[in-house]
Amino acid sequence: MYRLWGALGALLLLGWAAAEETKHQGVTVAFLTDCKMYSDWQSVAMAFSFKMSGQPGDVIRVMCCGEEEYKKYNKGLLNMVTTWVAPDASRSKRNGDHYAAYNKPEAVLDWLDHKVPENEYVLVLDSDMILRRPFFIEVMKPKKGLAVGARYTYMIGVANELAVRHIPHVAPRNDTLAGPFGRRADQVGGFFFIHRDDLKAMSHDWLKFSEDVRVDDQAYRLSGDVYAIHPGDRPWISEMYGYAFGAANHDVWHKWDTFSMIYPGYEPHEGIPKLMHYGLLFELPGKKFSFDKHWHYDFDVTKCPPWDFSQVGHRTHGIFEHPPWAHELPKFEENSENGFMGYYRDVLAIETAETMNAAFCDYHLRHCPPSQQLYDVCKETFKRYNEARQYTKEAEMKYDCQNFHPKCADWAKDGECDKNHDYMTENCRKACNRCGSTEKYFPVTTTDEQEMMLEEILKKLKPDQAQAGDPELHKATVPKSIKSPDIIPKHTEEPVEGKVIPRNISPEEPKKDLSPPAGATAKVEEKKAEAQTDTKADTKTETKAAETTTKAAEEEEEKKDEEAKAEGVKGHATTEEGINDEAVNALMARCYKLELPLEETKACVEAAKEGTEYTSALTKAKAEEEAKKATEKAAMDAQRAAKEKEEAEAKKDQAKHRLIKDQATKPKSTKGKAHKAKAIKLAADAEGEGGADAASDAAADTDGDPTAEVVTGEDGVKVVRSKKTESEAVLSHDIEDLSLTHKADKHAAPVTEGGSWSSGLISRMSNWQTLVIWLFVVLAFLAILPRIAKMRRRQRSGMRTE
Repeated sequence: MYRLWGALGALLLLGWAAAEETKHQGVTVAFLTDCKMYSDWQSVAMAFSFKMSGQPGDVIRVMCCGEEEYKKYNKGLLNMVTTWVAPDASRSKRNGDHYAAYNKPEAVLDWLDHKVPENEYVLVLDSDMILRRPFFIEVMKPKKGLAVGARYTYMIGVANELAVRHIPHVAPRNDTLAGPFGRRADQVGGFFFIHRDDLKAMSHDWLKFSEDVRVDDQAYRLSGDVYAIHPGDRPWISEMYGYAFGAANHDVWHKWDTFSMIYPGYEPHEGIPKLMHYGLLFELPGKKFSFDKHWHYDFDVTKCPPWDFSQVGHRTHGIFEHPPWAHELPKFEENSENGFMGYYRDVLAIETAETMNAAFCDYHLRHCPPSQQLYDVCKETFKRYNEARQYTKEAEMKYDCQNFHPKCADWAKDGECDKNHDYMTENCRKACNRCGSTEKYFPVTTTDEQEMMLEEILKKLKPDQAQAGDPELHKATVPKSIKSPDIIPKHTEEPVEGKVIPRNISPEEPKKDLSPPAGATAKVEEKKAEAQTDTKADTKTETKAAETTTKAAEEEEEKKDEEAKAEGVKGHATTEEGINDEAVNALMARCYKLELPLEETKACVEAAKEGTEYTSALTKAKAEEEAKKATEKAAMDAQRAAKEKEEAEAKKDQAKHRLIKDQATKPKSTKGKAHKAKAIKLAADAEGEGGADAASDAAADTDGDPTAEVVTGEDGVKVVRSKKTESEAVLSHDIEDLSLTHKADKHAAPVTEGGSWSSGLISRMSNWQTLVIWLFVVLAFLAILPRIAKMRRRQRSGMRTE
C-alpha cells in the first residue's frame, strides 16, 4: 500500500514538473552574424548566454559566409551551436554597393526560404548581445501582424519624404504604438519578437528596401543618420529602414518595448532588462575597468593554452580582462533610488563582462587539452561569473519592490494592476502592492556542468605536472564534449579534412617563456592585428597611414594634449558639466563607424568622452599633404607672378627709354645743364669707379631729365630709366586737378598728347575758363529753346516756318 502511494506521489511530481516546463511557449532565438574572427567570440558568448537565460525553445546561428571562408572554418566553432550557413551578401548584386549590413536580411531570407522554424515565434537578435532573461510570449504578447521591437526614435524617415519615396502606397498610421502619428513604418530596431510567417513574408523586401534606401540620392537628408549629411553619403542605418519599410509593405506593425534591451553602463529605470547589447563602450565609475568590443577585432576564441596575459588592455586570446569583483562595489543607500540604480547598473555591467569570459571558458573546456593554466583561469572565471549573477539576482529580488516606471502610480489608479497583470507585476510591484505576493522568475545560473569538467581536468593533472609550462601538460586527452548540434550549411562543399588550425593564427613554436617582454609581444600582436583585422579597404588604408606617422609627430601631439589638459581645455571640448551625454554617445558611435585601427579607436573614444571630435591619422596626413601642396602651389604662383612683373617692368623701361630718346631731339631748356651736371654726379655714384667718361655718357643719356637714372641690365647694356611713371611721361597732370602740376618747372609748358587743335586748346585752359564756356553754351541753348518750340507748333499746324 505504501509502495502504491509512493508511486502515485512520484507520478504527480513528474506531472507537475512537466507542467512547469510547458508553462511557457517555446521561442526560436535566431542571432545573425558572419564567419569573421571578430564575430566568432561574440557568437560563443551569445550561445552560452542562451543556455544560462532559461529561455524556452531553441537557438540557431544564422551565419553569412563565403564559400572559401566556409571551407576553412574551424570545426569547433561550427559544431558549437546549431548553424544555418547563408551565402555572403555584403556586396549587392543589384547595385554593386558594398555594405556589411546587407548580410542581415540575406541571412534571414535564405534561412526561411529553406527551413521552417520549429516554434511559432522568432526572436531575432544580433551576435553582440547577452541574453540574461527569457522573452515569454505570454508576457510580451506578440501576435501575427503585430511584432515587438526596441524603440529607435531617430528613424525620422518613416514619417517624412523618405517613406513617401519608397512606400507611398502604405497608408499613414493613426496610432503611436511604435512611432508618431502619420508614419508609414515603425521606428524599431535592436531586436524583433515576431511571428515566423510575418518574418518570412517580409524578408525579401527587407533586403530590397535596404538596397533602395542605401542608394537613394536623397536619403542623406531624410534618414536622420548623423553621419550621412552630405550629397552622396550613404546612410549606415539603411538596413534598419529596409526592415521597417519591408514590414510595413506586408502590413506587419510593431509595438515598442522600452526596457527589455539596454546597454551596459546605462541605468535601467524602466524595468529589469532581459538583453544586454554591448555595442558601445562601457566602464565602471571609480574603477579602472572599461570595455569596448571594437578593441578586440583580433581576439581568437579558438586558441588553447598556453595564453600570454602580460599585455594589459588588449588580450588576443584566452579570456578578456576581469572587471572588479561584484562584492567590491560600494554599498548603496537602501532608501535612495539613485543609489540603487547606480549599484544595479554596475552589477549588470560586471555580469555582462563575466558572462563573456565564462562563455570562453566553457568553449575552451570542450575543445582544449587539459592544462593547469586552463584549470586555474576558468576556475576563477566561473567563480566571478556566479558571484555576479548572484549579486544581480539579490539586487533584483530585494530592490524590485519599487516602481521602475515613473507612471506606475497613475497606471495603478487606472486599474492596470489587474488589466495588465504581468507587466505591472514585472515593473510596478510597489504601486500594485505585490512586493511579497508574487515570486519573480529568475533563470537557473548554475555552472555545475562546467565545474564537473574542471574536476575531470584536475584528475588528469598530476601534482608534479601542475606548473604551467610543463610540456607533459598537453599530452592528456581532450575531455568529452556534449553532443554536437546540427550544422545546416546551404553550400554543398564540406569543410577541409584534417587538422583545423585556429583561423588567422600561425602555427605556434615551442615557447620557453610564457611571458615574453612587453615590447616583443606588442610587435607580434601588432603583426597579428594587421593579418587578422576584418575591416574594409578604407580601414586598411587608414592603418597604413597611421603606421607611417612619425614618432616625433606622436610625441608632439601627446605634448599638446598634456598642455591642453593642464589648461583645462582639449580641442573643442566643453567642461565636464557642459558635455552632453547624447553628444558624447554620438561621437563614440562615430568612432566605431570610422573603422579606425585599434589604437586610433581607443584614442577616438577617449576624445569622445571629453566631447571632442577625433581626427584620424589619415585625415591629418591628408590635411598635411594638402597644406604642403597648397604651399608649393603658392610658391610657384609667386614665382610666376614675380617673373611676369619683371617682364612688365622691362617693357615699361624700354618704352620709357624710347620716349626719353625722342625727347632728347627737342631743344634743351636753360636748366638742362644743371640737370646734366646732377645726372653726371648720380651716374658717377652709381657706377662707382667706372670713371668720368662713363659718368659723362650716363649724363648724356639722361638728356637733362632730373628724374632719370642709369640702370645696367643683366647683359651689360645700360638702360636709362626715368623715375616718372609712364602716365607722367605722357601726360604730366590731370586736366581737372591743377595741384598735380610739377612745381620744379611751373613756367614750362606741359607735355601733352598730340591731337586736334581743340584738344590742345582745352588742355591749355584752366578749370574756371572751361566752366565759363560751358555755362555760355547752356544759356545760349536755353535762349533758343522757345524759338525751337514755336517753330515745331507752326509745323504741326501747317504754317510756314521760314
